[in-house]
Amino acid sequence: MAILFLILCAIGIFLLPYWLIKARPFPQPSGQWRVGVSDFIWDAPDRAGIIAKIWYPTSDNQGIHSPYIDKIDRTLAIINPLLKSIIKLYISHITTPSFINATPIQYQDGCPIVLFSPGFQSINFLNTFYALEFASHGFIVIGINHPGTSAVTLLVDGSQVGFNPIDVESVFAEYEQPKSLFSDLVVEQADNISKVLDAIINANNTANSLWHQKINSKIFAVGHSIGGAASFVACGKDDRIAKGVNLDGIFVNPANTNYANKELLLISSNWEKYSPKDKKSQSRIEIIVAKDKIQREQLATKVNLHQRSFQSASHFNFMDLPLIIRSTIEKKIGLFGSIDGLELLSKTSMEMMNFFNSYSSSD
Repeated sequence: MAILFLILCAIGIFLLPYWLIKARPFPQPSGQWRVGVSDFIWDAPDRAGIIAKIWYPTSDNQGIHSPYIDKIDRTLAIINPLLKSIIKLYISHITTPSFINATPIQYQDGCPIVLFSPGFQSINFLNTFYALEFASHGFIVIGINHPGTSAVTLLVDGSQVGFNPIDVESVFAEYEQPKSLFSDLVVEQADNISKVLDAIINANNTANSLWHQKINSKIFAVGHSIGGAASFVACGKDDRIAKGVNLDGIFVNPANTNYANKELLLISSNWEKYSPKDKKSQSRIEIIVAKDKIQREQLATKVNLHQRSFQSASHFNFMDLPLIIRSTIEKKIGLFGSIDGLELLSKTSMEMMNFFNSYSSSD
């Protein structure tokens, strides 16, 4: 009897993550189009063949559904082997409602572009919900990984670039300084956004490319956390980007940005309410909030800045995690605010699309 009890306990422990982690966490996107997904290759000054993910509208009604983490063995190659086995066991079965290598639609005037940057030590697939929503409404979305600041960046030659360890305390303590490491990282990511834009425009003008004549001049940058800061800077540095969206990121304001005829949207959580409880992290959050308020006020004097705050959200609500992890465990781990995860993602995706569709710079 005791042996049977132990066996049942072992089975229960083994199966528990399958219940805690949803196999199909993503609802069918709300737009008129189905969604295709593929690789998109771009080059940085010091690296060639960087793999991004591209989501796009398609009229295909069947195909192979994309896994949440594609190229999983490569993506997880630099992770501890035991942790890699656990993640593969419990995460690899998650799928998304997008079709691998589906045929992009052919709009006469082309599709608008959304360039999406993940947060610090994050990765592009962690914002799949937004990508699916945007693509289903007719946008082409490119999810960018930034070599060195993303958790992992895959290269065409089969190699990968891991996260470059950084002293986070020193980075955030001095982030408002023009020459701080944080500012340098944000500017580097902003430059990467422009490099990806170069690549999609080049593909749009190349006759034998899958993306030939698929895009138009309506171009937007979006990012979460440090990616949000980079999206604002990219909008200010690159004349081609009409609008930028910052999802709960702090501000960096390099001297060479120009926001004339640009619009920015800040969507924020309540950092003060949902900040970490340990004294060291709490102190850092308080410093960031105080400095960020000054940066925000300075930026608002130079640009048309729209602001939307979700007081019941936390920083991690703007990622897919609240969808993937069941609410039973969500509340235990304390990463998320009190707002329903799907509700927050749905509201913010609609907020962003309304912002995009009010485009007036150069129709």
